[in-house]
Amino acid sequence: MALFTTNYKDLNDRDSLIPKGIYECIIDATGPDATPGGTEYIKVNLRIRKDLDKALPDTNGKQHNRIVFVNIWKRKKTGKYDPSDLNFIMKAAGYPENTPVEDWDDWANKLVGKPVKVKVDIDESEYQGKTIKRNQVWASSFRATDFPLQGSKANADPFKEKGDTTEIFDSDLPF
Repeated sequence: MALFTTNYKDLNDRDSLIPKGIYECIIDATGPDATPGGTEYIKVNLRIRKDLDKALPDTNGKQHNRIVFVNIWKRKKTGKYDPSDLNFIMKAAGYPENTPVEDWDDWANKLVGKPVKVKVDIDESEYQGKTIKRNQVWASSFRATDFPLQGSKANADPFKEKGDTTEIFDSDLPF
């Protein structure tokens, strides 16, 4: 029996742009980075959710598992990230007001694996005389997901104390 049979009629060009639209995604990776020229930014990699093919057949169903890259740039005028850009992402990931973020590792730990909804656009720019098209997602387009992950409490620490701090001694054990 064959492992699989080739079928090329439904192949999509994965190098093509993701069509404009609203997509449900998972934050795949995030953290600080820099261009070869030294310009600093925060990268956020979003993977289009593959569990929503039936719920969203025209968007996620056609583009599932593809990655959209989001860059949050430092402002030239201030040399700092715009707090509203960072807050849009945290709010969309479900964090309440006044949640502290200690450092970029804490930022990544809080966000990686979280579901969010974003608007994907197509941006055109000119570089060295060529028009370049690329996908664009603005931080202000991040929203809370309409489809919370099933079993998302599975990420919680199963050994975290839940209020009962009863201590068990060896003499209490029957063996």
